[in-house]
Amino acid sequence: MEEEYYKVTAEETIKQFETDRNEGLSTQTVDERFAESGPNEIQQGEKTSPWKLLWNNINDIIVYLLLAAAVISFLMDDLAETIAILLALLLAVLTGFFTELKAQKSVESLQSMIYTTTTVIRDGKTQTIEATKVVPGDILLLREGDAVAADGRIISSNNFACIESALTGESEAVEKSEDEIYEEEIPLGDQKNMVFAGTAVTRGYAYIVVTETGMQTEVGKISGMLDEESNDKTPLDVELDKLSKAIILAAFIAGVAVLIAGLLTDKPFVEMIHISIILAVAAIPEAMPAVETITLSKGMRTMAERKALVKTLPAVETLGATSVIASDKTGTLTENQMMASELILSDETHYEVTGEGYDPNGVIKKDGEEIDPQNNKELLHFIRSGVLCNTAHIDQNEDGEYEVVGDPTDGALVTLGKKVGLDRQELEKDGFEKVAEVPFSSENKYMIVVYEKDGERELIIKGAFDVILNLADQTQKVKEDLKEQNEMFAEKGQRVIAIASIAGYDGGLSEEELESSLAGLKIQGLVGIIDPPRPDAYESIENAQNAGIKVKMITGDHPKTASIIAKDIGLADYEKIMTGKEIDEQVDSEDFARIVDETAVFARVSPENKMQIVTALKEESEVVSMTGDGVNDAPALNDANIGVAMGVRGTEVAKEASDMILTDDRFGTIVDAVEEGRIIFDNIKKYVSFLFACNMVEIVAIFASVVFLLPMPIAPLHILFLNLIIDIAPAMSLSYEPAEENVMARGPRSKKDSLVNRHFLTRIVFSGVIIGLSAFAIFWILLSGEQSGEYLQTAVFTFMAIAQLMHIFNVRKTNSFGLDRSLFQNKVLVGSILLSVALQLVAVYVPVMNDLLGTEPLRPITWVIILVGAVLSTVIVGIFNKIKYHH
Repeated sequence: MEEEYYKVTAEETIKQFETDRNEGLSTQTVDERFAESGPNEIQQGEKTSPWKLLWNNINDIIVYLLLAAAVISFLMDDLAETIAILLALLLAVLTGFFTELKAQKSVESLQSMIYTTTTVIRDGKTQTIEATKVVPGDILLLREGDAVAADGRIISSNNFACIESALTGESEAVEKSEDEIYEEEIPLGDQKNMVFAGTAVTRGYAYIVVTETGMQTEVGKISGMLDEESNDKTPLDVELDKLSKAIILAAFIAGVAVLIAGLLTDKPFVEMIHISIILAVAAIPEAMPAVETITLSKGMRTMAERKALVKTLPAVETLGATSVIASDKTGTLTENQMMASELILSDETHYEVTGEGYDPNGVIKKDGEEIDPQNNKELLHFIRSGVLCNTAHIDQNEDGEYEVVGDPTDGALVTLGKKVGLDRQELEKDGFEKVAEVPFSSENKYMIVVYEKDGERELIIKGAFDVILNLADQTQKVKEDLKEQNEMFAEKGQRVIAIASIAGYDGGLSEEELESSLAGLKIQGLVGIIDPPRPDAYESIENAQNAGIKVKMITGDHPKTASIIAKDIGLADYEKIMTGKEIDEQVDSEDFARIVDETAVFARVSPENKMQIVTALKEESEVVSMTGDGVNDAPALNDANIGVAMGVRGTEVAKEASDMILTDDRFGTIVDAVEEGRIIFDNIKKYVSFLFACNMVEIVAIFASVVFLLPMPIAPLHILFLNLIIDIAPAMSLSYEPAEENVMARGPRSKKDSLVNRHFLTRIVFSGVIIGLSAFAIFWILLSGEQSGEYLQTAVFTFMAIAQLMHIFNVRKTNSFGLDRSLFQNKVLVGSILLSVALQLVAVYVPVMNDLLGTEPLRPITWVIILVGAVLSTVIVGIFNKIKYHH
């Protein structure tokens, strides 16, 4: 059984690790332990090797069918056809392989571990070392602002507190002390004598003895719990599986039907086998894997430009099917920055404060009107007291963002000061001298300072409202009024800090004297502090909900606080709340999944609860995008259809577990990514419709010729030329189609709205049959002339190329004809159509291509017949689509 160090004293822990609190470990012991325990780091999940990526692209049903066709062509001594099929195969495999390899490398660069250092005592000397070199038994010195490098037992501390939100989800600092010892098992968040890797020190300092490193830390254990790969198939995987089966079925039926028809009409067996292979090849959209990969990788690049780095190609499209976004609150919907939002002075004057997090830009308002604090002596005095009774400071990082060094609540008061032009360092330069201090402690729940200026002293105290109220020397009525104000703040989900003072303080300056000299203490006012919503959260949630996506907020906060924030950010059904305790009680009930699906806010939840929420939503057939940044989010991120980690605030473990990393941490970026996913699905439907209809054309024309005992209307190489040269560029260019107007006005597509549904197949089959019969009609008409077989096949081959290119106008818009002004928004499509026409002319008129493909130059009259037939077939298909599907 593993040791529970929170149950033993600091001395016992030191003894157990054979270390010394003053000397630390010797260099020799460190080397031995490092060899035994390994580097202090979280192991990254196994990368997919290039060979595995290549195999994933080879292991595809279309590839196997093409391989079979190539083998049969080779056995029948048709070398040109064999080479053409093998080129199709190579194109399909290598495009996917290189795109995925590039995507993997971009993710690896983002996930490279950040270099961190820590302070350690070794051989009696204090030294700075790489965090990866820490070993069990090391004595670490942790100070304000430090990241905790490993799990450890506190052996001595002073006014020490840590932020553990990455591990527990709680956004408030946790008081720590070496003296705490527990007899029973308690959760991590309540182990006050322990520190954990991945958390941060907000104030004070402590010496710890390292108890666990690397994968043995609490962070490491959660990382180890994650499955290396989610076995869930994405919606696109399911769709393409269905498509592959439809392809096999179409190829098989076409081949068998032609074989039987040929044998019944006494055609040679070998010739009919060859024709069956041609039909099988015609039925397979060889360009499909390449176009699919290129579309998804383009989506991947577009999302990266919009600050969403997607780690796998299918995840790009899965986003478009998202029906629920289950969002972690802290740092995702809120700033994860404490901010003073309201003030009430002792005379009950109420003020609002504007701004965002620790950014010093903001103003003070009274009754909705901005005021100048410089003209308000009492307000300025109150804010100055909060600035002086403080140890935190605000810094700007390399990205220009403001960060707190110290306690987040203190940071809120420092920022408030900056908004009215007050700064502790500047005040001290102006003559305010700190002469005494009692640091904040979890026992007292207050901090005291005494400042002197011009020979006059003032004692300032700030802390928890109920503690300061009991110490205050004020009338019962004033106290009752203040209680009412405190309740008003608390009902808004705000944390309340009271600030009080004694002007003209003349007592002693030791801690004991200060604490016993509080007679005459007057409360100056109260500050309501919040973790404010991110500025774009409201609009993003509104956009998501308008798109039919349910947004659910998951938090470790109190239910009342959670509900208030949910209301502020515009969450629908924000009053429908479920706590972690209620989840634990109801998880085995029959209605659990339905209740979770109907709940908007989950409060006081554990990591296990997050997993239960995701599982329940998936049971209700929801496609779940789960967001998070902490270690505690990782299992749920891994289990969701799409796990979304925060790239700025997110832990390495969360990024490792996710499918998508937001490089700007905006909730709105998820909604942008969902929109991109929907556009991609629309465009996938367009090019699948285009490619399958084009393949149907070839099948119908050949089948009709066999039935009517006519020669082959098209040669095998012509089919491959159409599928690989003519169709591929326009199909790929459909991935550049802009969003249709209603893309975010409709609900998420249901799992029933698959690619291979009756509506979709009817459209493909009808289009293919009309164009295919038109090709056969042209063949029939030209047969009556004196042309050679090669000339006839060239004419049919060219008609198919032109008619298929015109068919693109029937697929590029869902509910209208695509030959309009919007065509020029997709310049790639215009260019690809012109390119395909040029390539077809090369195939018909360049002598070397005549020899290779068995084509002959066409006369003008044949072109007239081809163009009239192409226009007529396009118009008929367009009218059919408009009548049957326009709504």
